[in-house]
Amino acid sequence: MTKRVLLMLVGGIAALGGLAAFLVLQGLDAADKWSSVLSLFFTAAGFVLTLVGLFARGSQQSADHAVTGGSLHQVRNVTGDVVIRARGGTVAPPTAAPAEGQGGGTQSAHGARTAGDLHQIDGVGGSVRVEPPAANP
Repeated sequence: MTKRVLLMLVGGIAALGGLAAFLVLQGLDAADKWSSVLSLFFTAAGFVLTLVGLFARGSQQSADHAVTGGSLHQVRNVTGDVVIRARGGTVAPPTAAPAEGQGGGTQSAHGARTAGDLHQIDGVGGSVRVEPPAANP
């Protein structure tokens, strides 16, 4: 456990203990009124945090612990066309700038295991073509 997590855990326990002691000292009727007011604020804070989580998505791409039998391609917010070749990599236009309004949250492949290629594609303004491997004569 890191120091930050430990400090947050100790701080949270101390805050809950302090709140419990405060409510006990207030008496039953006053504690009931206090808990009603506090629940309103905690509910409002939870709603705001939910909205932030829904709309404030990062632009991360992650492939932690991914094991592939081929290659791994993560493509996001390309204004032109994308061609993924089996043995050669990804080809995108040199002016691949983020397209407005395209793409979204994070792409993740945590713990993924594949027997072939792994493609994560999001927010491409043109076409995407994944070419199969060329047949050997």
